[in-house]
Amino acid sequence: MTQLAEMAFALRGRGEGAWLAEHVEGALRTLPLSGLEPLLAARDRRTRRAAYRAATTGGLLSLHRLTTAAMKDDDLPIRILCARGAVEVATDPAQLRGLLLSSTALVRAEALQTVTAVGDLNAAEAALPDRHPLVRAIAQAALRRSGGDPAVSYRRLAAGWGPPAPGVIAGLGETGDAEDAGLVRRWLAHPRSRGRVEAVRALRRLGVTRSADLVSLLRDESGAVTRQVVVALRQDLGVLDPGMLEALLGPGNAPHVRFAGYRLLIAGNAWQRLVTNLRLIDDPDDRLRGSARADLSAWLGRQAATTYHGPSRKHAAELDELIEDARPILGEHTVRLLRFHAGLPHRTAL
Repeated sequence: MTQLAEMAFALRGRGEGAWLAEHVEGALRTLPLSGLEPLLAARDRRTRRAAYRAATTGGLLSLHRLTTAAMKDDDLPIRILCARGAVEVATDPAQLRGLLLSSTALVRAEALQTVTAVGDLNAAEAALPDRHPLVRAIAQAALRRSGGDPAVSYRRLAAGWGPPAPGVIAGLGETGDAEDAGLVRRWLAHPRSRGRVEAVRALRRLGVTRSADLVSLLRDESGAVTRQVVVALRQDLGVLDPGMLEALLGPGNAPHVRFAGYRLLIAGNAWQRLVTNLRLIDDPDDRLRGSARADLSAWLGRQAATTYHGPSRKHAAELDELIEDARPILGEHTVRLLRFHAGLPHRTAL
């Protein structure tokens, strides 16, 4: 039966393969647990999933068996399926406490939802710093139902002696207010990159981002941090020094630092965007070079015709030289288009 099931699920995606998989699934639902055991241990994940679906639907698995699979099976859908099965089978929410330690967020969420539904505020408090927003949201909702304020707990945790868990900073951003900005800013220097990421996100959620606080993080060692800083600073481009952003493009900088500078420079006016793309059109960095060429093409195809203001004298002079330098790469047709949209006189190729 195991070999047949594996073959059936392997063929399911073929043009005429679905009928066999459906027939096998129907047959599995009629089997007793002893008949499903070999399939529950199958190496093929699709077969195991079908066997677990049949077993949980039929109520054939014990709570211990379900919680063990929810914690240890190497297949995510099976872990989630068994967690939900355990929730249905458990006669006491306390039996699900072990699932709160799962490495799978959806398993923790299923268990926490059930445990907190009966008023277990200790479990809710413990889950407030969780790294996953769904689990945090369930914990926060449980505290609010009891009349508590999760922001108070987050403030206490964030103000402790040691660096708080990143989930604490994220939670404060989710539940706090603008007056918490000072506490959050402190953790822009969090020793863990995830902590710095969450600090930037929290400031953005609270609506209190200040470019002066974030600019130095454009050179952070973590690409995840610089990506969040770019998102925050794109809303405040007018106060950023173009020279500082251009310095980020220096070839000696880390690739993610250069890309952060690129994203901010092309988010400015159309001509700064064009100058930046032309400077990088032959860059040795594959990502920057590819992005510059793609963005240049996108501008020509979608925005150039509606760019009604011309370049400044400085940008016009730069564009005149950069377009000519890029002529061997761009080709004559693209060069003519760029010069036309920039209001530059035609120059004959040398």
